[in-house]
Amino acid sequence: MDKNAIILAAGKSTQFAPFTYEKPKGLFIVRNEVLIERQIEQLLEAGVSDVYIVVGYMKEKFFYLEQKYSQVHLIVNNTFGTDGNVSSLYSASEYLDNTFVCCADHYFLENPFLDGNDDNIAYRYCAYFEGNFREFSVDYSNSNVITGCYVGGSDKMAMTGPAYFNESFSERFRELLENEINDFGISNMSWEEFYAYHIRDLTLNMKSGDSSNLLEFESIEDLRQFDSDFLLNVDSKIISNICNTLDAHPNEIKDIEIVQAGLTNVSFKFTIKDIPYIYRHPGGTADNLIDRQSELYVQRKAKEVGIDKSVIYMDPSGWKLSYFVRNIVECDFLKNEDQLRMGMEYIHRTHSIPLSDEVKIFDDVCEGKKLMKIASATKGDLFDEFKDIIAKVERLNTLVEMEREKYSIELVISHNDVYEPNYIATANNELFLIDWEYAGINDPLNDISCIIARYDYSEEIREMILEAYYGRKLTDLEHRHARAQAVLCSFYWFCWGLYKGSVGDDDGFFFLPSYRYLVSHIDEALESYDEI
Repeated sequence: MDKNAIILAAGKSTQFAPFTYEKPKGLFIVRNEVLIERQIEQLLEAGVSDVYIVVGYMKEKFFYLEQKYSQVHLIVNNTFGTDGNVSSLYSASEYLDNTFVCCADHYFLENPFLDGNDDNIAYRYCAYFEGNFREFSVDYSNSNVITGCYVGGSDKMAMTGPAYFNESFSERFRELLENEINDFGISNMSWEEFYAYHIRDLTLNMKSGDSSNLLEFESIEDLRQFDSDFLLNVDSKIISNICNTLDAHPNEIKDIEIVQAGLTNVSFKFTIKDIPYIYRHPGGTADNLIDRQSELYVQRKAKEVGIDKSVIYMDPSGWKLSYFVRNIVECDFLKNEDQLRMGMEYIHRTHSIPLSDEVKIFDDVCEGKKLMKIASATKGDLFDEFKDIIAKVERLNTLVEMEREKYSIELVISHNDVYEPNYIATANNELFLIDWEYAGINDPLNDISCIIARYDYSEEIREMILEAYYGRKLTDLEHRHARAQAVLCSFYWFCWGLYKGSVGDDDGFFFLPSYRYLVSHIDEALESYDEI
């Protein structure tokens, strides 16, 4: 009897960031073997005729497998980012027959595909797990037929390792899947959830296994416990960058913990010899938002003038290594006058950084419209939807430019993303202004505008913050200019929220406040200008 296999390899495995920003988990080297290659070899050893691999995330990195193994055939699932793995199985459903169904990142000490299944029954490997677990727990009959399947459990049998679908199971599973894949919520399921939904229609047996043989690594530290040299052999530029910068050995890196994983970066904390550090790795969509040359120049100068003393090194490609700041306390300018005073001082210190041809002009309206254009690809024609606002913003931008020229208001080096989350305060009354990705040459009022335009503050609080920035009460001209620049700034952050939402990321708590500030102040700002 011919048997084939389907290996699901489309997912991103975010719990293994930052290394999955460089390659999919299935291509990790564990004990000197590539995970998916070890599994392919075990399948071929068991006499499997064809291996279908469903790829999605960084799919091109798997392409070599078709050249290395004549039995391997790749299938692309481009919905991996939004759907569950049942969508991957659906993309390969025409090949469901007498089929092993596997995941690319599993590691089997002994070959589970040499199963001696003479009766050709459909089954899922299961093992007993002590304590609480996240795998699919199962109930089963006296003849080991699975009668119940649930997400998570405690002290019971749970699904682990590969499954085997026989021809009749595959036929019924495929029929159900083809009929329902477009129904609400189905494509978001895992294939195990879809099976559980139809457990009365599908007979799957429990095949008992040893959990110590069927390994599903849940974290980097989990994997390192199995392979102590994982970081030594991971073939990671991230590890090389850390070790070369800190003169360290890969196995000295401990306690890896993701701090932030977004569109422009992934950042993680780690320790070497009990000293904590932060490493930032550029994300795949960073080029839509970030000018790394500008960031690099300003980041270096920010370190020199004591604004961001945490940074150790930043590379022109965008990766950055910093000390992890200890004894962090809440940064709240409205409750802590010292923090507010230092925060304003850091803005002024930023503006004193010498201008350079290495730093680009950051025009809020121009940059915002770039993001709106990208967002329109998925959100519809935003330029038409917000045409009245855009026309007013463009008019106001022209007036502000004329005002700067008339009153000799010089552009300065700006952070362009100043607000409390980008300040780190410590119990020792230290303050750090971090995250210089949006740095550029801009209006001197843009940095303070980033604060007053992104929160639903009262006008009294906004006035207090402006006075803290100026160190005195504002003149009428300064008030007019501050209000106008805050409107332009709010337009940029509104567009930023549109962009982030269009690519499936969090659009920020300030998305709506920025819009509110924009629409409630733009007419007033325009009316405040006489002919210049």
